[in-house]
Amino acid sequence: MQREEALAFYQLFPFHRHPLWKAVISGSLSREQILLAEIQHYLRSEIGKIFREHSAIAAKHLDDEIYNLLYQTVVEECYGSDGGPSHAELIKQFLLANGVAEADLRRAISTPGNAAAIALYKDIADRGPLHHMLGAGCVEYYYSQLCPQIYAAYTDIYGFKPESFETYQLHGPMDEIHGERALETLQTPIVQALSKELGLAIRDAFVATSLHYDGMLQAATNLNSYWDGK
Repeated sequence: MQREEALAFYQLFPFHRHPLWKAVISGSLSREQILLAEIQHYLRSEIGKIFREHSAIAAKHLDDEIYNLLYQTVVEECYGSDGGPSHAELIKQFLLANGVAEADLRRAISTPGNAAAIALYKDIADRGPLHHMLGAGCVEYYYSQLCPQIYAAYTDIYGFKPESFETYQLHGPMDEIHGERALETLQTPIVQALSKELGLAIRDAFVATSLHYDGMLQAATNLNSYWDGK
């Protein structure tokens, strides 16, 4: 599998066109709706830490080079870069800074779309560390391009203070690095040998991500709709 083939799965669900982000970037949602959506983002990120950690442990017994690449990403996502807050902690900081109570986060449950996304993310991770790494990495490659637009909308349209939602500032450049790390593995013999099933994992990672955004929008609108990618 070549780089272009791996990244082409994005066209199934090109999430820069997802109704959630079109609504955010056009200013169609209220601040309250943004916060409801971001609670779902927080729930998914908290659980996602477990999948990343398990994949890193499994990779240690598979290939040293792949383990080192995945471990760097796990540290940055789950424990924070240079000792800073993790991805989930950054989202939590944003929510608490904008009026969401800690008790509300503890009581929060996933919307149907978000629950489906989490289940599919888990399934991908259970297939193996390479499946997780390449699936997540290809998603992060494109997410890094979307983050600056979300950051601009949250600042300029919704009036959130930039220091309260660093996640979209940090995860633009950081996720670009994560994506490139994953793509580095494409030419390794083990990835070439598993090319077909890893392609399915990448496809499913884009499906799961679209379901996650469906779930965020469901929380914001109280409508259980699902985007078909078109």
